[in-house]
Amino acid sequence: MNYLDEKIAWRKTADPKHPFAAEFEGEKCLLRLNDFPGEHLYTLLVNGVEVTDFDDWSPRWTRP
Repeated sequence: MNYLDEKIAWRKTADPKHPFAAEFEGEKCLLRLNDFPGEHLYTLLVNGVEVTDFDDWSPRWTRP
């Protein structure tokens, strides 16, 4: 599944390393903030597994 193509509503967390979280189809999704610009800005984790790295938010995602 390409989560970047899905409609996901994110919420803020209190964790500076994982500043955004969401649930999508029963899966726990987190965005990890990376060491940009040496790495991609974010990594998407689903149920604790790294799924993809990216720099730009999906236009289908809702920011908090």
